[in-house]
Amino acid sequence: MIPSRFRWWSNDGSSSILSNVCLFLERKQFLLLVIAIISMVLLFVIHSATTAIYPDPSSIFQKFVVVITISLLLLIGCSIFSKGIVPLAICTLGLTLSYAGVLYPSYVMDMVGEVYYKSSYGFTSEKSVLNASYGYFYLGISMIVFSIITGHKPSLLYTKNRPEPSDIIWKKYPLWKDNTKVIGGYPEPSVPLRSLMTTEENYLLWRYEFVLTNIYGTPHLVKPDGFVPSRSTIFRDKTNLSMIGKAKYNGYFV
Repeated sequence: MIPSRFRWWSNDGSSSILSNVCLFLERKQFLLLVIAIISMVLLFVIHSATTAIYPDPSSIFQKFVVVITISLLLLIGCSIFSKGIVPLAICTLGLTLSYAGVLYPSYVMDMVGEVYYKSSYGFTSEKSVLNASYGYFYLGISMIVFSIITGHKPSLLYTKNRPEPSDIIWKKYPLWKDNTKVIGGYPEPSVPLRSLMTTEENYLLWRYEFVLTNIYGTPHLVKPDGFVPSRSTIFRDKTNLSMIGKAKYNGYFV
């Protein structure tokens, strides 16, 4: 069986070579993360070199730079490959921008000077080429770092005082499973929860997933069609006396 986070690679959910690769990369994620960090450091070195010496696009050195850059980018991509489609998409865009930032000066520096475009003139200066190279590279690295955080440690993106989900307030209440308590050797009579409601509340019952009910002195979440002991009471708002419970559909505040 393929873990759920890897099923997006396979349409039918069956085992495949690609899913096995994802599982292998997941087991080696710490090593891949270290390699990715080292690769990013080497990319900074290569980018500094290409923005300083502007190698000839047809030179052997430039071809060597291209091979090394692609290899380092692939190593970085391996650390995100098994983390899901969203981190991978962000990382892919970041890798593309970083690649453009490293090679941009070598291929564009020959265009420095005045360029004629139909009826308008454009000026490509050495400063504009370097600014573009730095912009592509640092934006790409930023997106790579963001994808690594998203894939490996998404909790870092949460704020310290992040508001809790609205459903969390209901987790402290136990669910009632139509149990009955034996008193004096006889089970206590159970009644439908609907019988404790007014006619108007029965009409609005479709809005509730659970109704907060006092059973044996303890608040429980009860399904609208459930049965409760006859002495149970429904918790109600002190202002308008409406039932308190968990909303079944978003947008209905109960």
